[in-house]
Amino acid sequence: MIHHYSDVLGYLDLHNATASDLVLQDCSLTVGCLSCSQEIPVENVFYGQTKEFNCESCHSKLSILAESTRFQYIQPRTSSKTGPSAVAYKTIRDPAVQKGKPLPDKGTCKHYKQSHRWLRFPCCGRAYACDVCHDENQDHPMELATRMICGFCAKEQPYGNGKPCTSCGSMMTRGTRTSHWEGGLGCRNKVKMCRNDRQKYANTNKTVSRKAASEKK
Repeated sequence: MIHHYSDVLGYLDLHNATASDLVLQDCSLTVGCLSCSQEIPVENVFYGQTKEFNCESCHSKLSILAESTRFQYIQPRTSSKTGPSAVAYKTIRDPAVQKGKPLPDKGTCKHYKQSHRWLRFPCCGRAYACDVCHDENQDHPMELATRMICGFCAKEQPYGNGKPCTSCGSMMTRGTRTSHWEGGLGCRNKVKMCRNDRQKYANTNKTVSRKAASEKK
């Protein structure tokens, strides 16, 4: 139950399983009105989007916003008993998305080794490392991602290409190489170009007629 003094949505009792992500748009939530205490079911909630609606009883304006969710592993109590009645706890792997900790493989995948992020696709609400990973696991048409999760600190944020993380400042992608020609071949600055680069002296010794030179003046 979430309120002003608690941000805990619930607890999961898992056995031989690990929580990796919470797909909000597949969840059915119940919102309580603070004016009349009426409970209203809410569906189709998306990360980073404010959902506004009115109370069915007193018609007060309500809104709900979820920027991100995270899982926190709670260490079980250790038993001091010995013998057959003692409970043996297994070492449980940490959840995939934990705030402040890197994602598995720092968000990379076999398709993109230099992309350190997960993309959250609005078509299904799930997070994948790239569009190819999405298509390999889903059977519906892909919609362009609107949010992303940093592979270094697991901070979920609006989608931005070539921009550093809003939390840790790490670059999740290579960014735009403005100092090179398209494709990364050769430097744009002719002063710093290698003398063997054919672009260095391009159009520098071109013969210009007197008429063309006078027209430029």
